[in-house]
Amino acid sequence: MAKNYAGGASASLNETISEIMKFLKATEPRPNAALRDFLREKIGDLGERWYKRGFNRGHRESHKQTRKGKVPRTLRYDARRKFFRGNRRAVRLKSVL
Repeated sequence: MAKNYAGGASASLNETISEIMKFLKATEPRPNAALRDFLREKIGDLGERWYKRGFNRGHRESHKQTRKGKVPRTLRYDARRKFFRGNRRAVRLKSVL
């Protein structure tokens, strides 16, 4: 009896993609093929989101820790980061206190 490894792998990828898309509140249609590439793209989106949140959190914490309030109220930075293998992105960061 042959086992359906491809079906199991596809189901696993779909489940992971669903969890990530739910977390990101993404509504775009998912492809029927090339699920692994789509998953890598979503992992990159997830990494970018957390990177932006961390940037904003660091800005707010810096402001709190500065007694004289010398941290600018709006902070912008353009970065290039690799969030996942083969997934280098330009990220425009903006944080407003």
